[in-house]
Order: sequence, then C-alpha cells, then structure tokens
Amino acid sequence: MSSNEDKPPSEKPDENSSGATGGQEQDKQEEDGDDNATPVGFLQQLLSQFKLSTGQDEDLPEKEKPEQLLEEVTFEGVANYIKKGRCKNIVVMTGAGISTAAGIPDFRSPGTGLYDNLQKYDLPYPQAVFEINFFRSNPEPFFTLAKELYPGTFKPTISHYFIKFLNDRELLLRNYTQNIDTLEREAGIPEEKLVEAHGSFHMAHCLDCRKEYTHEWVKDEIFADKVPSCPDCKGVVKPDIVFFGESLPDVFHKCLPQDMPKCDLLLVMGTSLKVAAICFLNRQSSRDNSTIVNK
Repeated sequence: MSSNEDKPPSEKPDENSSGATGGQEQDKQEEDGDDNATPVGFLQQLLSQFKLSTGQDEDLPEKEKPEQLLEEVTFEGVANYIKKGRCKNIVVMTGAGISTAAGIPDFRSPGTGLYDNLQKYDLPYPQAVFEINFFRSNPEPFFTLAKELYPGTFKPTISHYFIKFLNDRELLLRNYTQNIDTLEREAGIPEEKLVEAHGSFHMAHCLDCRKEYTHEWVKDEIFADKVPSCPDCKGVVKPDIVFFGESLPDVFHKCLPQDMPKCDLLLVMGTSLKVAAICFLNRQSSRDNSTIVNK
C-alpha cells in the first residue's frame, strides 16, 4: 500500500494510496503501459476470467474457445452452478454497497456519499477525516463522525446473511471485506472466515503505547463526546481502522496467498473495485475453472 506518512496533514492523499475508506487506487503496472490499462482491456480481462465470450471468441477454433462454466449469466445461473457442487471454496469480496440498505452511506455516490457530506467538519478535503497524519493533529472530526456511524446502530442486510448462509453450508472459504461497520460479525460470520481488509471498530489501540482497548470502552468515550485517551500514556486511542497512510492488517497478507489458489468461485458484491488492495483480488485467482461474479 502506498504511504502518505511524509505528507503534511493539509495535503490531500495521493490518489494511489489506500486506506480504510479507499483512495482512487490504480495498478501502477497498468499505468506504465499494460494492455489492460484501458477500460476495454480491463473488461476483456475480467470477461476472460468469467469464462464468458468477449465477442472475439467467435473467430477462434472450437478447441481454443474458453469453457463456458455458467449456464447463463444471471443470479440463477450462479445459484445453479453452486447447487450442482461445482464450487467448494467460495471467496466473497464485499464493499460499502452491501451496507447501504442498512442505512450506512457509501463513500463516493454523488450527493448521498459520505465524502459529499462532510462540509460541517471544516476539513481541508473530505478524505482528511480518514488520513492518519491529519488524525494525529486533529482527531476530533473523526470521532464526531464515528459517533454517527458507530456499530450497534445498524443491522446486517440480506447480503450479509447470504454470506453467513454460504458459511453454514461449508462453502465459504473467506469473506474479504472493505467495510469497517462490523456487520459481518453481527450477521454471525466467524472471525476466522473474515478478512477485514480495512480494519474495523472491533478493537482499538493507543497510537503511542499500543495498549489494546475494547470497542465497548471506545464507544463509551465517543458517546460521551470525548476523544478516547489512554489512561496510561495519554495518547489518542484509535479504532483499528486502516487510515490513509497505514498498512493493511497482517491477516490480509497471510490469507491472500493461501486462499486465492483454492478459490473456485469469486463473488464480488457492493464494490466498484477501485480501492487497493481489494481491487486486485480478482486477478489473484489462479485456478483454471474459477468463476468471477461482480454485481
């Protein structure tokens, strides 16, 4: 992940950085001349992983055409694919779109997205509320916002319970989520099946001494309109959310190389695939019979 540690708090994060809420990341290799850099190239790459026709397959000899794994490109087609036992190791990638039905705004939708509605916090730019250098110098805006979005106020959606259903049927290999709302946990998805790529409110640590605090303790401080402060060293206690300028959690780097070679169905829900490093997962599935569904 790119780091903004050397940038002053007043400077907007690099668009190629990543963080809890996601920057506008792009694969640097694509920028340097990769054939897939264009939207058409990327679409063709994605369709080839779907095992679907790009319109150019018609001219290929029959033996060179990619195998059609789905009977039809619909939800029913995916459901039938699963019911026929064609996949046993499903990886689900999720983003803010699966939580909007719970009342939690996404980040980039014009007019309703979080970044379009932060004027009251008097920020130098919207993303500053999740930028680690800005947070160190002025944590109040984040904790004011956190009070509005704090877990416990919202309930899981049908999408969260669908992932739980996959786990109950012993089909879920892992759920990689960009969300920080902990609704996956509330839906009953086991912690060992979760990779919270951008962290969550579940735990918190002092920025200075690294002492761990529970989300209940932090919530009490936030709802008392306080900036959570470590009783031991007086440092600011920050929820374990990955801000711009911070590294992804170790569990992401541990699970990714283990999971993707096993993945035989990759479901992408509620994300535009613009945010690093979650946007690269669809390129990591190396199985010849893997299927990717992004809706």
